[in-house]
Amino acid sequence: MKKCSRFTAFLTALLMMTGCSSQNTSESSDPSVSDVSVSSVSEAVSEAETAEAYAIVSDVTEGLKHENDQWHNDKEEYSEIAEKLQNLSVTFAELKGVNILATDNDIIFIQGLDSTETDGETPVNAYTTYEVGSITKTMTATAVLQLIEQGKLSMNDTLGKFFPEYEAGRNITIYQLLHMQSGIYDYVNDVFSLSKTHDIDIETMTEKFLADSFTDEEMLDFIGSLELKHEPGAEMSYSNTNYHLLAMIIEQLTGKSFGEYLQENIFDVCGMEHSSSMKTGDVTSIPELNDKEAVEFTDENGYMASPKFNRGAGDVHSCAADLVMFDRALMNGKLINEDSLKEMFNMDMNYGCGWMAGASDSDRFHSGKAGSYLSCNAVFDTEKYGRVYYIQLYSMVGQNTEQRMASNYNIVKAALK
Repeated sequence: MKKCSRFTAFLTALLMMTGCSSQNTSESSDPSVSDVSVSSVSEAVSEAETAEAYAIVSDVTEGLKHENDQWHNDKEEYSEIAEKLQNLSVTFAELKGVNILATDNDIIFIQGLDSTETDGETPVNAYTTYEVGSITKTMTATAVLQLIEQGKLSMNDTLGKFFPEYEAGRNITIYQLLHMQSGIYDYVNDVFSLSKTHDIDIETMTEKFLADSFTDEEMLDFIGSLELKHEPGAEMSYSNTNYHLLAMIIEQLTGKSFGEYLQENIFDVCGMEHSSSMKTGDVTSIPELNDKEAVEFTDENGYMASPKFNRGAGDVHSCAADLVMFDRALMNGKLINEDSLKEMFNMDMNYGCGWMAGASDSDRFHSGKAGSYLSCNAVFDTEKYGRVYYIQLYSMVGQNTEQRMASNYNIVKAALK
């Protein structure tokens, strides 16, 4: 679940990210899309339409040529990129996981890397499930924007409306939560450093985390005991807490668990049959236990132990094929409308709604770290191939996994030009 700060810094440097010009919420012309009112996604999109237009065929390798653990599309229009991507075979050599590159209409290539599923026999593939970490935030933001479209929520609503006992929340808006501008400390990444200056019982908190018994009330008590990092809207500071609170708000507004909401309004709509939220025991990839930092909040087998504690910020399990279906549906208006999508990619201070700004307006991504797993979901707009989706899902292997992940991102981006 936790967003790895080292990876963020490394990827940011590699991409030479400039993003859009940053602005405070008060400077935005109209950060709210609360006046949009449409029927629910489930009603707006028929199952037949979704299946026909956006579902990947039952076997995503169908029609692809298989060579050396890589399936590639041999259509003439992809011959140039196929040749360029041969470099990936070298950089992938010491990684364990899956890569997939796709357009709205085609799969360009898939590669499963040096690993089997939990049965010990099936090679990892486009349907192998991983803990996707902070890619969850893109889905959380999608759910929030759906509720805004339905008139159940506004960008200008404050946390005080939902959690009146949290005094600082009276000045923090939904917009600021989505764009990482709330100033609330990160309940994952900041907790250990905070324990040195605040009365925080790390041992008890960790035990509750591993037992999945840390309650919403305890979460509110925890953040309520801390001052804010900065004034809401003053700057962008990445915090898992923002999206955990958004998940709690989704539950308040819908009367459903966060996992149930995602299942009905995102997974089912997109045909994501290998995805789940707030569940354990359904990950089919094998975590690599090699890094003490990576496994602090995992069970004895290396999987994240607390789906409720992670919800909204990093609890989703998914596979490469399903994430392509999600990206396609999202970008083509099957989950949220055009105005909402525009707000999603409003990179205010280099962070949108569940997306991070790349080196240009046509380059958006979100990476994730969950226990023993690393992931990245990227969308590129290209002149030659149209909109392209690139997804990386890895078990952590060696100390250089993050660097290789960023390197692969750059290789693919360069090949798309």
